[in-house]
Amino acid sequence: MGIFDYKNLGTEGSKALFADAMAITLYTYHNLDNGFAVGYQHNGLGLGLPATLVGALLGSTDSQGVIPGVPWNPDSEKAALEAVQNAGWTPISAAALGYAGKVDARGTFFGEKAGYTTAQAEVLGKYDDAGKLLEIGIGFRGTSGPRENLISDSIGDLISDLLAALGPRDYAKNYAGEAFGGLLKNVADYAGAHGLSGKDVLVSGHSLGGLAVNSMADLSGNKWSGFYKDAHYVAYASPTQSAGDKVLNVGFENDPVFRALDGSSVNFASLGVHDKPHESTTDNIVNFNDHYASTLWNVLPFSIANLPTWFAHLPSGYGDGMTRILESGFYGQMTRDSTVIVANLSDPARASTWVQDLNRNAEPHKGNTFILGSDDNDLIQGGTGADFIEAGKGNDTLRDNSGHNTFLFSGQFGHDRVIGYQPTDTLVFSGVQGSTDYRDHARVVGADTVLSFGGESVTLVGVASLSGEGIVIS
Repeated sequence: MGIFDYKNLGTEGSKALFADAMAITLYTYHNLDNGFAVGYQHNGLGLGLPATLVGALLGSTDSQGVIPGVPWNPDSEKAALEAVQNAGWTPISAAALGYAGKVDARGTFFGEKAGYTTAQAEVLGKYDDAGKLLEIGIGFRGTSGPRENLISDSIGDLISDLLAALGPRDYAKNYAGEAFGGLLKNVADYAGAHGLSGKDVLVSGHSLGGLAVNSMADLSGNKWSGFYKDAHYVAYASPTQSAGDKVLNVGFENDPVFRALDGSSVNFASLGVHDKPHESTTDNIVNFNDHYASTLWNVLPFSIANLPTWFAHLPSGYGDGMTRILESGFYGQMTRDSTVIVANLSDPARASTWVQDLNRNAEPHKGNTFILGSDDNDLIQGGTGADFIEAGKGNDTLRDNSGHNTFLFSGQFGHDRVIGYQPTDTLVFSGVQGSTDYRDHARVVGADTVLSFGGESVTLVGVASLSGEGIVIS
């Protein structure tokens, strides 16, 4: 059973559903965090922080910031639309749905009732080659707005966040019904007219949008004539959790928003470390970013009130990190509560920072640890236990501290090094063309053994002799 397996869809069905949910969720933001994500990658959170923040506002020649109309920016909103279309989804218009509520020029739907008017949602369809509607996707946007109204809409959403935590009883539970009750009725009618049922609907969202996903799941049995009771629900970084396992709640352990509310109620832990496991949540996925790795940044306590901790909350980080988990060769070995460390360091930090399980601001990690490298040159260090380490596409250096690790190299990219390799380790090479005898790929270079497979090579530092035991080639 894989880490994102859901209901009874099986591993492959769950992976396809999860990929669709992520595509829809990212589209709801229209690439709003593009400038920050690219600026962080180039400049980091250290001395380059001012440049990162400038990039977040103004973008650059390879990103668009939150301020619209900067002439040298690429059109990241256009890129967002192309990405969701490439994933097989096309926005469904208000006219097609027969909906008379507020919609902007992009086709984004806005909240219907006073107090909810800054809520935003997208409705999309997936079609076959003949143009027949096969599925409907509903995506709820988190706390933000379009570039043109970012401040005012974000303030409105922030009020909703506060009301969910501190306001009337069941505010969070009723949120989706209050904000989009009419729209969701129109979508249900439209789906039924096209021969679809609730099982053909996928609902997703991030942050406040994730809260809306949990809300809709809670309401699904009693509202909209029960149409959505069998829909699929995937929420990212949601502060709330629906009862039971109707929703797959996915988040980074070091995201201060994820699971901030116990169910849908604020408690003392909401302002500090809130790592209580829930039936519907992943609980030990770490976004190994500059903030998490830095001792200096972690002088201030981990808290939803500590703004630097929010870096792990960015939707772009979810899109990259969760997709790497989904595509990992170890996916089938990861369970819902496996410890998974996802490398997400900036270019400046990556050169000198070892990606590893620091177990910061969380309950003690137990069981196997999975560490996933990025597409760049990473330094990855295993712990004292039996770790599963997957090198990415770059030229990675992997350090063994236990002698019971499994190292996975796939895709035939890069020139990797393993320091401290021991005979009790396992080396797995997937996607290898040709011979599956390791001796056909090995040569001794001085004190090292080099294993070469097409465009990829792995150097075992300080290992001049090697047996085939523990080497898997496929």
